[in-house]
This record gives sequence, C-alpha cells and structure tokens, in this order.
Amino acid sequence: MQAGTGAPALRGPFGEFVLNARPNLALQHPLARYAVWIVFYSLIFTGLCGLTFAQTRQTSLGLTVTDEQGKPLAAASIDLLVGKKIILTLTTDNAGKATALVSEGTYNVVISKKGYLATETLLVLPPGTPKQELEVVISHVALSEQQVDVQGTAENPVTETAPVEKTIQAVEAKETPNKPATVTDVLPLVPGVVRGKDGGIHIGGMDESHSTLLVNSVDVTDPATGGFGLTIPIDTVETIGVSESPYLAQYGRFTAGVVTAETRRGGEKWDFSLNDPLPEFRIRSWDMQGVKNATPRVNFSGPLIKDKLYIVEGAEYTFVKSQVYTLPYPDNQTKMQSFNTFTQFDYIVSPTQTIMASFHIAPHTFDNEGLNYFNPIPLTPNASYHPYTATIADRLAIGGGVLQSVISGMRVNSSVTPKGPEDMVLTPSVNEGNYYSTQGRRSNRIEWIENYTSKSYHLPGGDHTLAGGITVSRAQDVGHFNAQPVNIEDGSGNLLERITYSGAKNYGINDTFPSAYVQDHWVMSSHFATDLGVRLEGQSVTHTVRFAPRAGFTWSPDTQQHTVIRGGVGVFYDSVPLNVYAFGSYPQQTVTTYAAGCDPNNVAECTIASGPTTYVNVTQAVADKGFLFIDRSQHSGNFAPYSIAWHLEFERRINPLIVFRVKYLQSMANNLITLEQSYFQNQNALVLSSAGDAHTRQAEFITEIGRNEKRRFYFSYVRQHAHGWISDANGYLSDFPYPVVRSNFKSSLPNEIPNRFLLWGLYSLPWRMRMLPKVEYRNGFPWQPTDVSQDYVTGLTGPQSRFPKYFTVDVRVSKDFTVLKKHSIRLSGTVNNLTNHTNYLEAHTNIADPQYGTYFGTNSRKFMIDFDWLF
Repeated sequence: MQAGTGAPALRGPFGEFVLNARPNLALQHPLARYAVWIVFYSLIFTGLCGLTFAQTRQTSLGLTVTDEQGKPLAAASIDLLVGKKIILTLTTDNAGKATALVSEGTYNVVISKKGYLATETLLVLPPGTPKQELEVVISHVALSEQQVDVQGTAENPVTETAPVEKTIQAVEAKETPNKPATVTDVLPLVPGVVRGKDGGIHIGGMDESHSTLLVNSVDVTDPATGGFGLTIPIDTVETIGVSESPYLAQYGRFTAGVVTAETRRGGEKWDFSLNDPLPEFRIRSWDMQGVKNATPRVNFSGPLIKDKLYIVEGAEYTFVKSQVYTLPYPDNQTKMQSFNTFTQFDYIVSPTQTIMASFHIAPHTFDNEGLNYFNPIPLTPNASYHPYTATIADRLAIGGGVLQSVISGMRVNSSVTPKGPEDMVLTPSVNEGNYYSTQGRRSNRIEWIENYTSKSYHLPGGDHTLAGGITVSRAQDVGHFNAQPVNIEDGSGNLLERITYSGAKNYGINDTFPSAYVQDHWVMSSHFATDLGVRLEGQSVTHTVRFAPRAGFTWSPDTQQHTVIRGGVGVFYDSVPLNVYAFGSYPQQTVTTYAAGCDPNNVAECTIASGPTTYVNVTQAVADKGFLFIDRSQHSGNFAPYSIAWHLEFERRINPLIVFRVKYLQSMANNLITLEQSYFQNQNALVLSSAGDAHTRQAEFITEIGRNEKRRFYFSYVRQHAHGWISDANGYLSDFPYPVVRSNFKSSLPNEIPNRFLLWGLYSLPWRMRMLPKVEYRNGFPWQPTDVSQDYVTGLTGPQSRFPKYFTVDVRVSKDFTVLKKHSIRLSGTVNNLTNHTNYLEAHTNIADPQYGTYFGTNSRKFMIDFDWLF
C-alpha cells in the first residue's frame, strides 16, 4: 500500500500523515459499519458517565492500632491523605481504635505516636464497600529493624476489578544478579516469560509481535514491527505486570499477553542515586585492552513545588562490548551504545485531579548485530534506532468514578546497514561475505484514549462497577528495503543457488486503529463476582472490524478469603504490524539453481539446472469471513490474527508468609501471518497469507514466600506445550530478515520451554548486607535441521531437536557503607553461573555440515564487583 500522492498532508512532531479528502459513507465498508457501532457505544458510554454524578456513598472505616506485642495504642495520631493533602485526622481511644465515615477511594494512611516509628500504608476502599476494618501494627523506635506488618480487609479479591497479573516490584527486581536496566530486562523473572535465543521477549512461546507493552496505559510497541524496543529505565518504574490473555475488555492488540509498567511519582523529599559510575575494563594476560562496559545510571526525584509539582528522572548511558564465546578474540566483539532517559512530571491540580506528562528518549546503536560462529564480523550488519515517546494524561475523580484522558505520540527512526557491497554467501558451516539487506524506515503513532470507571451501583442481585472507553490511534510506516545478491554453496564451495533482487520501491503505509469497550464488574456477594465485557476494534489497513467478547469470575469460598478461584475466557486479536503491508514494495527474488560442480568464480561456465525464476510479492486476501466475530472486506491483506483463550487459577494463602498459586492456560491462535513460496495465479510468488495457527497449553505452579520486601522469595515451575506453523512471516519482514524463505510445517515453536524451574528473591543479612540469589533450570530451546540449500528438513521422525538442559546459579551479595551522614556506598559482588555448568550457545544444525548435531560454546563462571552511590 502506498501513501496517496494527491491527498493533503499534515506534518507534526511525530511524522507526516496523509489525509483522504473524499468521504465514503457506504455502510458496506467495514470501517463505516464500525463507525455506526462506535457511535452506539459512545452513547452508552456517555450515558454511564452521566449516571455517575449521583451522590457518592460513604464507607464506615474502623482502624485499630497496636504495638508489636499486640497491645492497643491509645492517643495515636491517624492522618488520611489524598495525594499529599490531609483530609482527616483521627486519634485512637484507650482500646487503640478510631472510626470515621469516608468516601470511597484511595487514601494514604499515616499513623504516628511518640516513641514509635511513623507508619504509612495504602488503603483502597472499593466502590460499594459499606464497612471496612483495618489493623495496623507499628514498632517501637528501639525495634526499628523489625518488619511493619499491616493486616486488614482492604484487599478483597472479589471486589478487585484489575486483572490478575504476575507482578514484580521494581525495587526488588533491579538488584537481582543480572542487574536489569530496563523493563524488558526484568520480564524473564516472570514465569512463562523467557528471553529467546534471538534476544527477544517471548510470552507463552510467542514472540513480541503477538503481545503488547503498556506504559501508564499507553501502547509503546513499535507500530512497524510490533517489537518492544529499548524500554524505559527500571529505576523510574514502580511495578511491572504480565498477564497472559487477560479477560478484561479494556485490553487489546495481542494474542499472547499484556505487559504493563506503572511508573513512580516523585515524593516530598529529594532522592538521588548514582549507579555503576565506573567503567569495567577488559584485561587479558594482565594487559588492559580498553573499556569493556560502562553503564552509569543517574536517578533523582522530588518536589519542584511542594504539594503540587513533582519530577522523576532516570537516565542511563550504556556502552557494552559483549564477547561471543564461540569466536576467537578480538574478532568476537559486539558493541551496543545507548542513551536512555525517562522524565515524568506529576501535577496535583486538586485532591480529585492529577496531570502527568512524561518523555522517553532512547537512541541506541548496535555494531556487529547477530555475531556468532556462523556469521563472522564481515557478515553482520550495524543498526541504529532513535525512538521518542511523549505522553500527557489527566485523571479526574468525577461523580464517584475516575475519568482518564490520555494523548500520546511516538516515533521510531531506524536503519540497518551492511559492512560492504560483497555478496552474502551461505554455506552448511560458516557464512561469508556481507549482509544482504539495507533498510531505513520511520514509523510513528499518535493515540487518544478516554477511559471511565464508575462508582459502584447497588442494584437487585448485587453491586455493579461499570467501565468503558474509546481509543483512536493513527500510525504510519515510511521506508525502503534494498538487497544485494545471495549465493548458496555446498561444503566444498560449489555454487548451488543464486538469489538476486530487483524492483524495490519506497513504501508509505497509513493506518487508523479505533476501538471501544464496555465492561461490568458484578459483585453478586462477598464471595463471588463476575466480569462481563465486550470490545470492538478496527484496523483500516487490514479492512477488518473485530468483535471480542470476554468473561471472567472470582470466587472466594472461605470467610477469611484465604482461598481464591479465578477463571476467564475471551477472544483476542493482534494488531497487524505495518511492515506486513510494506512487503509489496520489497524487491522481488530471482532464483537460479546450478548443476553440480559450479565454480562461483566462473559462473558463466556453469550449467543452469533451473531458472532464473522470479517470485513476485503477493499479499493474499482471505476468501471468506471464516470466524464469526470478524467482518472483512474482500481486499488483499484483510488479515485478523486471533486467539480464543481460557484459564483457571487457584490461589491459597497457606499462612501469613506463604501464598501458593496454580494456573492452567490454553490458547488456540488462528490466522497467523505466514510467508511461503507458491504458484499463485499462474505465476511463481512469495505469498503472504494468514494460514498459520498455534496451540499453547501451559500449567504454572507459583509460590511466594515472605511478605516483607527485604525477605521474600519466589519459586515457580512452568510446564508448557507450544506448537504451530514455524514459518512466521516475521523472519523475512523484521529488521534483520533471513534471505531464504523456508518451508512451512508444524513443530514446536522456536521458544517453547516444556519445563522451567525458577527461584529468585532477596534476603537481608546482618551488618546491612543483602543476598540476592537466582536459580534457573529448564529445557533447552528447540531447533530445526536444515539442508544444504538452507531449507528446513521436513518429514523427520523422533523427538524434537533441542539444546541440552540449561542450568545456572547466580548470586549477588551487597553491603552498604555509610560515607557521610546522608550518603552511602553500596558495594556488590556478583557470581554468574556459580556451578560453572555447561550451557551451550550454538549447535551445528545443517545436515550437510560434518559436525551436524554438535553443540559448542558456553558462558563460564564469571565474577564481577561494582558499587552504587546512594544519596
């Protein structure tokens, strides 16, 4: 699809958009029918907002304050704050109790008494809560190192309307042995999430393009590729959550999972930290070879205007030379440089309204991308990325509910450049020449979001909390893809096949993605609640409108709510990346095969076995509607990848320190986008279609031990089955495409992990010391054999080929030293792969390779010392 040449254009800070001046009112077009639906939902949504202006109901709040021995504390002061403003002050009686009538909402509760540590905790009063009891235990000053234990009924799993996420606190994760610097670095700590051999994040065996990443409710995935890119610094994040197929209708644009990151707000006091200020030098044979790594991070936060305006800033410079252990030094170095900064301002307009503005800038470059034993330095390309994101969000408490209005814009400029003009040469063992592809693109997205969550309405049959929202985004992808010839040779250096390219064109893709949803959280009793919702969305470039019903339930059978059973089912749709529609402008392949014994240096004397055959690029149309909830126009590229997924979860709090969860998830994905060689309409073609499918079954067993963030461990076991068509079109449409379009067949997905055990956590030791272990044991990644022509070998019998089992024990130990009254140095020592277990990095997977089936390369035991400066 090409941008219109006669249409007017708007140019703004996030790119140029082409406007179509010709109105189309025909209701036969899916987007016109979508407009009718969106008006209908808008009327419902407006009506719901109008209803919420009714009087807010009051909650009877009872508070009990005791000391660490359980004795009631009289004359303790209790302040209830909204934001940082005190709205109510209470004093406990001789029984340590205080009561008040308060409105539904979220409060900070600050409890203080002379001789005791002031304690602050968060209190959430869900809509429709007639009475709330909260018990707070505070410690004497002399016992300042003890845990502050807050117990109460504020967290009722039945009244919760948020999805059940696997949540990680950033303050816990950022000190783990791998020292995560960004949000995506943290994700492999989540059960069911792994970093694949390709370096990407994979949820439920599916790659990033099938999931969505939300930062403060805003989609920040690259509209061109669907990738996460370089995400925001971990120091600016409060919590990170991962939900596999969440059943709430507010979530869209995924078939695998949703990753959410909520950033933190600056506090009343200024905080400053400097992490890893000194570089790491490479020393070989007692000779310094220069800087190996430099990753200084600066973070600060605090009030710019007391009680009004706050700032959070996280900035990191990264210079990393990674060593590839399957190649000899010094020809084994990759280099990554980046500057990653996230700035957030929070302005408290009033106790009922806040405004947030954030800016994320993360330019980064890669040298020798994809370097390994099979692809030496001359064959690897260099890449450059320049992403920018800006967001403004307004949250207003109105009519007992919350209205959220968001406007965001993002832009990604990228380029991929080979080392030189030589032909790329593929062999069964080591490849030669230069990388074949040169790419440059500019993608951008502007998005407007309106969400409203009402107060709770008490109706016959239970309490209802209604929510609805509308999102409209406009995206664009502009760029080019050029290619040099590729030669395929056998192990003796004879030319088997030559691929040349012609007819490349610049492309410009425009897309509009509107969506709307409504959902109802229905609390039938104090033990049972349901979530019912529906989502309607369209994507103009796909010529489809999609309807997604969702449903879930929460059941807590015991009176103390120590046992919770949850379940959900729904229909989910991918947002098709725009690079799929750039395929028609890619250069066409012309393939020539040669008879045996062809000398690549004297091709003119070779005998041609077949060809030259030119394969035109074809984007196919789905012939019929196929799925009940998809409305398609008969147009090429009318793709709508979808999944039907359900899950069931059991949670049991065994005692105050241990929580155990069991979850089973099943997902059936269909209409996944594939690319194959085919004979189409009397011509040879590379056909882009939606013929793929995948089936995932996953069981999770998770145990959380400890309630204090200073002494807490997480143990998980995940059993996974992920099979499907493996010729994902992303292998040819990504930033680093592989030139050979391989055969398609069903097998284990490239990042399926049948069994994975993971243990990590933090334990505080005496003398201001901490120990942070991480233990992982799992199956190796699967791989597919290839033949001398670099195509997949099909029809093999026997078990799936896999790397040997992976096992690592990583430990980080740190100690804080006071330097000045308000300053400390944290000295840390880390050991990676403590047991020195052999975890193979590469495998010879070509059956024509004399070493076929051999594994090699490993990261041996590694020691590292670093320090942070804490202010």
